[in-house]
Amino acid sequence: MNQWVPSIPGASQPCSQHPPRAEGLLHMAAVFLSYRHEDDIHRGRVRDLGERLEGAGLKVVLDQFAQSREFNGGGPDQGWPRWSKTQAGLASHKVLIVASPGWFRCYLGTEIVGSGLGAAAEAGVIEQRLYNVAGVSSDIRIITFAQIDPLTLPLDLQRYHRFADPAGFGDLVNWLSAGEAAPVGELPEWPDQPLALLWPMANHDPVRQGLQRLLTREAPWRFLPLRGPTDSGKSHITRQIFGNALRLPGLACGRFDFKGTTNVDVELRAFAQHLDVAPPPASPRLNERLSHVLDALNRRSKPALLVFDTYEAAGEAQEWVEKELLPSLIRATWLRVVIAGQTVPERGGAPWATEASPPLLLSTPRPEEWFDFGQPHKPDITLDFVRQVHQLCGGKSSVLAQILGPGT
Repeated sequence: MNQWVPSIPGASQPCSQHPPRAEGLLHMAAVFLSYRHEDDIHRGRVRDLGERLEGAGLKVVLDQFAQSREFNGGGPDQGWPRWSKTQAGLASHKVLIVASPGWFRCYLGTEIVGSGLGAAAEAGVIEQRLYNVAGVSSDIRIITFAQIDPLTLPLDLQRYHRFADPAGFGDLVNWLSAGEAAPVGELPEWPDQPLALLWPMANHDPVRQGLQRLLTREAPWRFLPLRGPTDSGKSHITRQIFGNALRLPGLACGRFDFKGTTNVDVELRAFAQHLDVAPPPASPRLNERLSHVLDALNRRSKPALLVFDTYEAAGEAQEWVEKELLPSLIRATWLRVVIAGQTVPERGGAPWATEASPPLLLSTPRPEEWFDFGQPHKPDITLDFVRQVHQLCGGKSSVLAQILGPGT
C-alpha cells in the first residue's frame, strides 16, 4: 500500500520545538543544507525547508537542527568551522545550496573580510567536490526561494539544476530520494499513523493530538470542532492547522474565515486556490458559492481538509455547513473538517453526529505555559518577563508566539 508520508514514532509526544523525524522507511543519502545566515527571515525559511524535507521522510543535516538536537545549544566540540566543512565534504551527503547573494559572494571569495565565514568554509569544500569530479556531480544542486537571474550565479554553478521552493518541492524530494519515496503530489489515501506537526504554540496539546488523529485513515471522526471565548487563540490555532496542512504533500486544504466575508470575493478566491479548484462563479449567496467549491472537491474525491474560523459570524452559511457540508462526511471518506468559533455546530441529534468529535474547549494559555514554550528558543527569558508581555498583549497567542518563538 502506498504511504503518504512515513509513520512517525512517538507522534503523541509534544511537538512544540520540532516535529518528530521519520525513521526507517527511506534508506537514502542524507542532504546537507548549505546556506548563508542572511537574516532571520532567510534562516527561518531554511529551517522550514528542512522540516518539510524531514516530513517527507528524508534525513536532513542542518546546523539549526544539530544545535538543538545533538549539541543541546552548546555547539559541536570541534567548533562550527570544522563541523560545517565535515558535513559539506562527506561523500554520503547530498548537498543542497540555498541560493542567496551572500552565499554566492562567499563561494567567489568576494565577501567582506570577516563576514560569512561559515558559508565560505562550506563553499570551499563544495567547490573542491565539484573540481574532483570535473564538474559532473550527481550530489550537488541549488534551491531558490525567489526568482533568480541565472547570470547572477557564479559561472561554474550556472550549469546545475535549480529547484524553486515551494513549487518544485515534489521534484526535490524525488531527486533526493532517488525514486524511493512515494510520488509527491499524489495522496491515494489517508496515512495509517499520526503525522508529525509543527506546533509553535503554548499548550493546546489536545488540539494537536486531535488534529493528528483526524488526519489518519482510521480517524474515529471526520469533524473536529474547536470552541472557545474571545482571545482564546482560535484564529492563531486555525492558521497553524492550515500551515501544517499546506506542508503535507498531496493534501488539498483551504482555510475560510467567516469574519472575512466583508470581502467575500478575496476570501473565496484564496479558499478555492489553496484547494486547487476553480473559483466559484459570482453569486449574491455565499451558500451557493461554497456549494460550488464542495461540488468540485466531490468530483475529484481526493483527501482534503477544510478549516473554518469564526463560525459565530457565518450567518446564513451556517445552514450550508450543518445541512450540506457536515452530512457529506458520512459518505465522503476523503474529507476532513475543522470548525472553530465561540459557537460550533451542535452534534446532538444531527445525522452527522457520529462523524464529529466532542467539541474541544479552548482556553488562553497561562504565562507559565508560555514560559515553558519560550525557554528552548530564548534561554534567558524570565517568568516575570513573560507575565509582563502576557499582560500587555492580553494573552494574544499570535503576539506571544512571535516574541517567544524561534528566530526573533
